[in-house]
Amino acid sequence: MKFYLEHANLSVDDAQDTVNFLLAAIPDWKVRGTGKWDAPTGQTVSWFHVGDDENYITVQSGGDGPAKEWSSQWTGVKHLGIVVPALTPLIERLRKQGYEVDHFGGEHPHRQSAYYVEGNNVQFEFVEYLSTVANERNDYTI
Repeated sequence: MKFYLEHANLSVDDAQDTVNFLLAAIPDWKVRGTGKWDAPTGQTVSWFHVGDDENYITVQSGGDGPAKEWSSQWTGVKHLGIVVPALTPLIERLRKQGYEVDHFGGEHPHRQSAYYVEGNNVQFEFVEYLSTVANERNDYTI
């Protein structure tokens, strides 16, 4: 069996806002499960597993303010990158839901990407690969 990233866990102020963003971006995803747990902080935290049968993002309440600006210096996850089959339809879908591109990734002949910052200030990168050849997709010298 191959190693792969199954999920990431995000703690935010407004979990439903991030869930809505992810479902708008990726129509094939769904809320696979949801629940509540009593956190060590004394809070009751709501959680949502948003994804498909193999991969998901846990989005949970219980955050303490928005995430720090991605362009500032801090320790932590700066963004989550999600591969998409086509970037242009994603951009249009999100624009219709009121989300605008924060910025685009660098120019590359074999991939393109767009970065979004959603309502909890969490940044997501959506990447479309324009080649199936691994060393073209992963060429960082261009």
